Amino acid sequence: MEELKPIDVSQNNMESEPNEVVFDCSIKSEIERVKNTLSDLKWYKENKYNLEFIKLPKSIQQKVEKREDITDEEISKAVYEEFEANINTEKITQIEPKWNEIKEKFFENLKTLGLPLQETYTVHMTKYGSGGSYHRPNTVKLNFETRMGVLTLAHEIVHLTIDSLIRKYNIEQWTKERIVDLTMNKFFPEKQGLQKMQIGQENAEKIGEIFESNFPNIEKIIEEISEIK
Repeated sequence: MEELKPIDVSQNNMESEPNEVVFDCSIKSEIERVKNTLSDLKWYKENKYNLEFIKLPKSIQQKVEKREDITDEEISKAVYEEFEANINTEKITQIEPKWNEIKEKFFENLKTLGLPLQETYTVHMTKYGSGGSYHRPNTVKLNFETRMGVLTLAHEIVHLTIDSLIRKYNIEQWTKERIVDLTMNKFFPEKQGLQKMQIGQENAEKIGEIFESNFPNIEKIIEEISEIK
């Protein structure tokens, strides 16, 4: 779930090379991730996410299941107990080469949308929460265990790129995800069908038709989709 913060479009620079992606994993970012995940649990339920895939520290998950109150101190303690710096560093060193294999093609494709890109993207690797999430203007939270690997990172960067249009045209959650998935399928046709969206079949077909007719004019796509009744 995206963080609701004002976006400053002036921070974007289409002339810069948007190919710097910085990976990290810290206790601070993990504590923040757990807090955000807890605050978003109601949102996940309302949007029909499978909560089995929303990860929390073991002791915190037990409290959630018992519907007990959870303090900041308990969250910090749980993260400290489970934090494995050496293992996290090793995992990041495994992820970076995989990202490097696709990043040039990805950003070349992303530029075809004609929207501003960030000079740098910060990726906080995590063992908690969902597979991935985006936070304006240039941050991604990426779960070590996401089934789509670095394609989840690309997916979240697409979200960041089109976010201002999604908000402008008031696109709802699963329609937004459908738009991003269709965009990813264009960028990586060999990875068709990355994710099945919880969306009515009739709307899925209409969205697909609008997308195919107008791609890569992403604003026209989103505007027309917003008019579906």
